[in-house]
Amino acid sequence: MRNDGPAGPLPFGPKATFSAVKAVYVVCGWSGRVLYVGSTTVGVTTRFAQHARDVRKTIDWTTAYVIPLKDDTPVRAVRRIEGRIGLAMGPERNKALPRITVAR
Repeated sequence: MRNDGPAGPLPFGPKATFSAVKAVYVVCGWSGRVLYVGSTTVGVTTRFAQHARDVRKTIDWTTAYVIPLKDDTPVRAVRRIEGRIGLAMGPERNKALPRITVAR
């Protein structure tokens, strides 16, 4: 984990400012229920802006929690962490989450 630690709740939106390049995030709706778990290797701000372009997908996304990871975290590890958090949180809207595999 990075020194700045997890952040949230933050308002979800394309103008979110967060310095983490690699991170896992949890998005909740108006009800407070977990709607989506995702990860990024291009930056939280960039990834949130990409999501926000799909209004049908994000119309009720209101709050985000961000778990920043170290910039040198391997992509495979980022996806594994996303899968574990997704499995624990049970998001309502994910089409798929990364499979959790045993590291070799």
